[in-house]
Amino acid sequence: MYLFATFSIDYFHSLYIKQNKVMQVTIGLIELIISIVVLLSTGVGVWTNLQTKVTKLSSRVYHLEQSDNELKTILADISTKLHKIELLLAANQIKEK
Repeated sequence: MYLFATFSIDYFHSLYIKQNKVMQVTIGLIELIISIVVLLSTGVGVWTNLQTKVTKLSSRVYHLEQSDNELKTILADISTKLHKIELLLAANQIKEK
């Protein structure tokens, strides 16, 4: 009877240890999955933030380039009109002499 009781206790003890190891592995796996999810969500957040900033900067550069092109067009128009005025003034001075 003592042998059977010892065998039963040893069997249940080894079964408890196996279950405990399984629980430890399961808990470790859950912690690993949670860590991976946190890292992935952080990575997605950082990537989204960077993409937003890149988009804002790209739109600013585009706007500045468009403003620069408009300014060049205006300056070219002013230069042409100023040249015409210079020609008219020169023509008036020739007529006066």
